[in-house]
Amino acid sequence: MLLRRTTWVAVAGLVTACTAAPTVDVVVARHLDARGGVERLAAVQSLRLTGRAIAGPAHQAHVRREIQRPGGIRTEFTLQGVTAVRACDGGTCWQVAPLQGLFDPEPMPPETTRELLEQADIDGPLVDWKGKGHRVTLVGRESVDGHEVFRLETTRADGTVRYDLIDTESHLLLRTEAKRLVRDRLRDTAITFGDYREVEGLLFAHSIEVTAEGAPNRIQVKVEKVEINPALDVDRFRMPGNEGAR
Repeated sequence: MLLRRTTWVAVAGLVTACTAAPTVDVVVARHLDARGGVERLAAVQSLRLTGRAIAGPAHQAHVRREIQRPGGIRTEFTLQGVTAVRACDGGTCWQVAPLQGLFDPEPMPPETTRELLEQADIDGPLVDWKGKGHRVTLVGRESVDGHEVFRLETTRADGTVRYDLIDTESHLLLRTEAKRLVRDRLRDTAITFGDYREVEGLLFAHSIEVTAEGAPNRIQVKVEKVEINPALDVDRFRMPGNEGAR
């Protein structure tokens, strides 16, 4: 009887341990492994992604995003024959927005600058989040669009907050939620990721959908090509006329 009771207690303890909610460190570690691993991510010094952004039949833009460590990013949207640019060299962030009447490069406002610097982090906020000064909390587990997900709350070092929804089976990022600047106003925004494909041992979402509070249309981004470690000229990230600032 004693042997049976001891065995039952051991089995019950094992089941409890297996079904208990994992810690935030475990969730993050599984997520990074699913992406391809921290070592492979660290080997990425630059990225180029090209594709299309679709906001309706009459609104399709060609998109190119280039990122280079540390902090260099340039995103181009070509629509109706004109090209808008949002870029940062790690210090100065600037833009050209012809459809908004801004034809000459000019510095970006602080709210948009923070968002662009976040996008310039090749690794994403969860890699070495403690070293970056972020705070990550496991809020809980829930169901989203038929997927069971872990909800992580990330408070960045600059005080901004975002939520990462990590699929409990694939451990890949399903969605991020945050307040972002849309039409000169902070709005609740969700970015949903899908169609993950492997590129040189790393997984990248090739389908991205952006929805924003009050926006009439969803923006669908179809990534057509991912290039790892392309040769990028640092001048592409610097604001014209500001080349000598660094």
